[in-house]
Amino acid sequence: MIAPAFVVLFVLLADSAIAQKDERPKILDLRVGFDNRYKVGNWVPVKITFLGGTRQLTGAVTLTVPDGDGIPSQVTTPGNRPLMILPGQETTVSLFARFGRVDSTATVRFIVDGKVVAEREFESHYETAGSGYYRYGMNATQPLYLVVGAAGVGLQKAATLVKREREEPEPVVVRIDSLENLPTRWYGYEGVDAIVLSTSRPEIYSKLMGADDVRLAALDEWIRMGGKLVLSVGANAEDVLGAGMPLARFAPGKLDKMEPWKPYRAWEAYTGGSAPFPKSTGKGKEEKVGMSVPRLKEISGKIVAKEADLPLIIRSQRGFGQIIFVAADLDREPMNKWADRGRLVAKMLGMPISTDEKSNTDTTMMHFGYQDISGQLRSALDRFTGVRLVPFGVVIVLVLIYIILIGPVDYFFLKKFVGRMQWTWITFPLIVLIFSVGAYYLAYYLKGDQLRVNQVDLVDVDTTTGFARGTSWANIFSPRMEAYNLTFQPNDPDGNPAEDAHNLTAWLGLPGSGLGGMNQPARGGSVWQSGYGFSPDLDAMLGVPIQVWSTKSIMGRWHAECKDFPRAKLSLDSEMLAGRITNTFDFPLEKCILAYDRWVYEFGTIDPGETVRIKDAKTTQSLKTLLTGRRTVQSDDEKQVHQQATPYDGSSTNIDDILREMMFFKASGGKRYSHLTNNYQPFVDFSEIINLNRAVLVGYGPETNDKQPSRGGAVLLDDGQPLPAVQNQHKTVYRFVFEVNVDDKNTKSN
Repeated sequence: MIAPAFVVLFVLLADSAIAQKDERPKILDLRVGFDNRYKVGNWVPVKITFLGGTRQLTGAVTLTVPDGDGIPSQVTTPGNRPLMILPGQETTVSLFARFGRVDSTATVRFIVDGKVVAEREFESHYETAGSGYYRYGMNATQPLYLVVGAAGVGLQKAATLVKREREEPEPVVVRIDSLENLPTRWYGYEGVDAIVLSTSRPEIYSKLMGADDVRLAALDEWIRMGGKLVLSVGANAEDVLGAGMPLARFAPGKLDKMEPWKPYRAWEAYTGGSAPFPKSTGKGKEEKVGMSVPRLKEISGKIVAKEADLPLIIRSQRGFGQIIFVAADLDREPMNKWADRGRLVAKMLGMPISTDEKSNTDTTMMHFGYQDISGQLRSALDRFTGVRLVPFGVVIVLVLIYIILIGPVDYFFLKKFVGRMQWTWITFPLIVLIFSVGAYYLAYYLKGDQLRVNQVDLVDVDTTTGFARGTSWANIFSPRMEAYNLTFQPNDPDGNPAEDAHNLTAWLGLPGSGLGGMNQPARGGSVWQSGYGFSPDLDAMLGVPIQVWSTKSIMGRWHAECKDFPRAKLSLDSEMLAGRITNTFDFPLEKCILAYDRWVYEFGTIDPGETVRIKDAKTTQSLKTLLTGRRTVQSDDEKQVHQQATPYDGSSTNIDDILREMMFFKASGGKRYSHLTNNYQPFVDFSEIINLNRAVLVGYGPETNDKQPSRGGAVLLDDGQPLPAVQNQHKTVYRFVFEVNVDDKNTKSN
């Protein structure tokens, strides 16, 4: 009996040793966005922390989250590079993911040689310390602001001053103390509305941000793609803006010298508030603030606040984004003692400040299944020629007829005329079969058997630098259940693929809590268990499943260098534009308008090689009048005359009207006019660019169809080939940003 017992004990000890030897790595933590705050429907940075087991392992990391339709989508280790996990050590890997639901599940897997060796699910509603949660998912339209390097710059106060409309979420402010937490790719900031860089602690920039730092490059690229940066520079200007310093590239000029601080009245005048600017600090009345501010020279931008000849606030364009330079430390005295600091920050960022003023328009939110104008564009792209929808009332009638036939009609027919109730085993399935076949042929008749695509491309070109940015929206209608490998191929205006183009391809979500909206929960609600994946470089969606007679909304964002664009020579004459524009393309630009400041000039079609002069524009009017259809009307008694705007049609499927409102949303009056927000994709709005000594020419290129191939914009590919689909609509809209020569000794164009 002793020998068998010894053998059993030996086996148990051996199994224990093997188990200890083969201890697998653990997934400790999942961090999403910025301090676990992030927006759904946007690319966000993700950090995953592993604890190594007993062996060194090398494998791939995957993260699976629901997309905007609740379908599982998967991202993998960037560049398809394997991750090495060392025994007993913590290892962190960074990814970028696109969450499609505020309340959902994220699954992390570590795969070695095709086998899952570690797996963990993270629920968005968990809030256990150290458990790795991401419970702070935000609505796609909720404003998100980042503050880098300071405890407070007035953004929190600015957020409390924001005018809150019904159903509009409160802005969120996140502070980042370490630059190690900043994204290494520009699209990691996609859901961020603005970033404030405070320089009161210059050491945090000099340590991590060298001239070639990937974080610095990502931040710069995000600005050029449409981001907004506030650069607060005060006493430490020489440490951050001097030659070779990391933030010098963002300054709208060169550092000239430091000026002693004075109680500038310009701050009060800029905010329009009633709180006086503090003039002293400390206990003694004679103790003055020991503060200095930088003076810049060779300024490139628009000075919006100054004291005498000292610029205090400068707005400058960088690509399609904006940099707001503030000659002060917003987080130091006397700024942090000023009661109107929050109002100052709110005005610089264009945040709507609460007032007692009452709107004379109906601000009731119209409900069409969307609350953001991006949802209206998505809905318009879902209308396909040759595909008809069955009215809901017809469906109800057919269902009632079906129920009556399989119930009362079948019963009375067998009882009164046949006399054999057992025949229901024949009549019942026969009725079901007839209705099933009829429903199929009705659907086939209404929806057809053709793959269809609606697409819109918006191509923006900064003619000063040749930087081009493209945004493509497409809806795909599939007549059969199939998986697609989708990507966008950016093209130059001559129709050839753009060189060195960087492309992102992803699904387009629906903001809000309506049917199919991203605020809905997505746990176990998808019929697709395996889902699909993104390419390692996020430029393609692989194996995207689309149900029979269903649609999928996707979008692409890309940028490239552009050499071919119209030429212009524009100047300012008594606040009105003067000069000329030449169409250098070999195709006409149609529906052309030129927007500058508060004016718009209409030209209609500009033919290839044609030069038009600004003074020969067909019409010249205020931009707001064009956007809102304002007209002069008389009262019923004909005693009073007033301006009346044409109400915006939030249910319209006219893509031209929707795009025009998106392109100049704030200029039209914003939500007050359209009763919709433009917070999901605000980078489309050029309302602020046209106030920075820039004019924007908007024109339509030739519309793509089955006979006319795509010229500019982007081509939707499946497996590397153009998607063999019927092009119901494929519009390409161009926007060219031209500099305007302004004769002002304090303001220069770049």
